[in-house]
Amino acid sequence: MTRRAVPGLALLLGFSACTAVNYTALPTQKQQGQIFITAQGLTEPYESVGIVQITRRGVLAFGFADPAGTDLATAVNEVEGQIRRAGADGLINTRVQQTNYTTLARIFGLIFFFAPLPAEVTITGELVRVRRGAAPVAPGMPAPVPVPAGGTPL
Repeated sequence: MTRRAVPGLALLLGFSACTAVNYTALPTQKQQGQIFITAQGLTEPYESVGIVQITRRGVLAFGFADPAGTDLATAVNEVEGQIRRAGADGLINTRVQQTNYTTLARIFGLIFFFAPLPAEVTITGELVRVRRGAAPVAPGMPAPVPVPAGGTPL
């Protein structure tokens, strides 16, 4: 009996250690008319437009199906729309938080389909307009003080 349980426990342990990686392409062009999203700051002069936070909540039905659109690609598309509506060039200092489940948890979600897994993705960052034609900041020098739309330095 114990010899039969060992392979099953090893398989269970293997499934619990697996994880999923979520990936989506981010717009990175800093050319005129194109938006960008970066997790870092900028070395070129910019004007701060404001802060944006997108949160999408829902459930993973059957452990895998995402009818509410809590995946990373959907959230990035929503952020791109916010950037365009604000008249900004891009998003800097971006932070992403997303609910991730191991493969074993997703299998349990499939088995216990009547109890769907909660899912959430949040993207936060600073909306900026790049000052075209201004002198770039030299490496090692402090970045310029961002000026919000109201005109008062932060």
